[in-house]
Amino acid sequence: MFHIELLELYYKKYTGTVQASDYVGWANSYLYLDFLEIKKLASMKGKLNIFEIEKMFVDAINSIQREAPSKEQCVDYHLKCLHSQLLMPKKNAVSIVKEIYACTIANDLFEEQMNWQEISDAIDDFQYGDNDYGYTLDKIYEMIVDHARNLWHTKISKITFKELIGQKVTAIDSEVHFIIRLEKGVIIIECPWRIRDTGGILLGETDIQSNQSEWKSVKELLVGKKIEDIQLFEQCPLLIVQCDNVFVDVFHASSFFDGWTLTDEGDFYIFSMHGGSIA
Repeated sequence: MFHIELLELYYKKYTGTVQASDYVGWANSYLYLDFLEIKKLASMKGKLNIFEIEKMFVDAINSIQREAPSKEQCVDYHLKCLHSQLLMPKKNAVSIVKEIYACTIANDLFEEQMNWQEISDAIDDFQYGDNDYGYTLDKIYEMIVDHARNLWHTKISKITFKELIGQKVTAIDSEVHFIIRLEKGVIIIECPWRIRDTGGILLGETDIQSNQSEWKSVKELLVGKKIEDIQLFEQCPLLIVQCDNVFVDVFHASSFFDGWTLTDEGDFYIFSMHGGSIA
């Protein structure tokens, strides 16, 4: 029995395409939780009654105290899964692009639609138009992979970080972790980092490891400077904090440990979990 992620399962529910076997597949992937309701659902075989299976799924979800994700979350996950398939050459790449494009239109995701507009137009011109540019199928495949890789590595999070923008760096702590203290908040870095300006790298974590006195340089570079911008590249994952004219690049480099935390010491609290996912 195949496995299916919860977000993809709910995407099918929201779009009316879910099958009874999808619920059973989900339960099989969650057997490690060792709940009776999940075991019952996972054990279902043969001809499945969709209404009975859906009731069992609700019981299983309630048993693990999981809330239904929003449609927006499910659509985002679905698009990400489709996009990830295009990072390597695929014989069905054209159909995947068409599915991505149709999904963006159906869900009024104008920015995402524009991201794929040029590739979609090239496919239409090749398949149905005059093919003025002389596209070949191999060229279309090449364009799709190049475009998918570029989008994947440059996708910026929608988080605005407005709670921290405009604050000044008040102090640097380095006894345990690299901590950047702000007027009303803090940035805690527990993973690799570097500081650079427009000319190149000024200082990095490995420089500090070999010479602890370099923490003085970190303080000189950052204390008193204002946070002008924060960018989070989702797929890398890479966090860039701009302090006036210098940039702090933070790389999550572990599948087991958290990477960094940003908080205004109030309602805003975001951190990079093990594996690089954001919470």
